[in-house]
Amino acid sequence: MKLAIGLASLCLASCAAVQSGAPAPEPSAARENRITLYFGQRSLDEDDWSPIEDQPMFGVEFAQEKPGSAIGWEVGLQGSYDDDTVAGFDVEGSTSELYGGVKKSFLEGSVHPYVGGGLAFINGSVEVSGVGDDDDTSPAAYAHGGVDFAVSELVHLGLDLRVLFGSELTIAGVDGDADYGQLALTLGFAF
Repeated sequence: MKLAIGLASLCLASCAAVQSGAPAPEPSAARENRITLYFGQRSLDEDDWSPIEDQPMFGVEFAQEKPGSAIGWEVGLQGSYDDDTVAGFDVEGSTSELYGGVKKSFLEGSVHPYVGGGLAFINGSVEVSGVGDDDDTSPAAYAHGGVDFAVSELVHLGLDLRVLFGSELTIAGVDGDADYGQLALTLGFAF
């Protein structure tokens, strides 16, 4: 939670750093392609993933929204990792995710919100030192939304809230899931 508050504060501080008398950056709506990097915190189900349920995450996404079209599309890769010690054993957990879906941005100018959603394949992995490791992969659905702030015509900072749901995993004979809630700071490059 501290990371989420820190990310939100950093995002808002970066917006406040723009001079109020300066003209707003050119809208990048005419630039239909965007690469976005995600840096944040993923919270998996505590019952399935404790003590490694809160995992720092990283991701990269390609999105395309053609000017004048009703909706665009997105594809991406994301992953997360955490480790801890339980009863003297080192426990490592990670997820990796491939996803694709639709995306819609609103408002043109220096600030614009967006929503997106689609299908994902997520792999969950757990390793316990001296005991072994196991992983499983599941299809799932995701939805996310956020807001982007134009730093320049080509660079955007933002905040993204994302959920993944409907996954079913069996790791080491235990049925569970890799559903999560996630908050991330985004850095996007339009071209």
